Amino acid sequence: MTSTGISPESQLAHFLLEGLRGIEIGPAAHNPFGLHTISVGLSKQLNPADYEIFAREQLNRCGKVAEIDISADASSLPVPDDSTDFVIHSHVWEHLSDSLGALEEWVRVVRHGGYIFVIVPKRDALPSDKARPVTPIEDLVLRRNSRSETAPIQPATQHYTVFSPKLLFQIEGWFNRTRSDAVLVRVAFQETDDKVGNGHTIVWRVKKKFSNSLSYAADDADALGRN
Repeated sequence: MTSTGISPESQLAHFLLEGLRGIEIGPAAHNPFGLHTISVGLSKQLNPADYEIFAREQLNRCGKVAEIDISADASSLPVPDDSTDFVIHSHVWEHLSDSLGALEEWVRVVRHGGYIFVIVPKRDALPSDKARPVTPIEDLVLRRNSRSETAPIQPATQHYTVFSPKLLFQIEGWFNRTRSDAVLVRVAFQETDDKVGNGHTIVWRVKKKFSNSLSYAADDADALGRN
């Protein structure tokens, strides 16, 4: 068995999320965040083929597999609305066919004032992505609006979406234009993530316009203080 060790934790994630309780989607034993989270991901029962691929990768890298607390799809979390302080994941979003629908699901479960912390791979992180163009925002909108259940099935090791910083900012703009109940406030961005170093990091604070859980003004001041 080959062991390549465990990746460092993100200082940015600890700065923003330390002491909070959240959901980590698609955890990997070799790529931990070290935060207080419930893990959501694939299981042998939910998706045997993809589970085996990712389990084997973890074993090869560090000799163990991350435990999964809730077996579920990243786009359909079996948890209540407004029930967690944050959603966090690394190198997960690109594997989802409906990127925007997944984002809406993460916003649903995060409380007013909570965070969505995302690391996506750079275009050259996966060799097969190098020759592909960055996915247009229009394609993501089409996927979301069609809610197609016949999207082409990608191998677990391939990506539906090729991200770039511009696309991440366009996604933010799309969400804020199209939703009347919530907005995403960008509190951090890293051109190169401070974890593995082969991705982009973006962090949004979720502002739910009709929430009575927290003071809007107090949240805004806190967000500025922690940014």
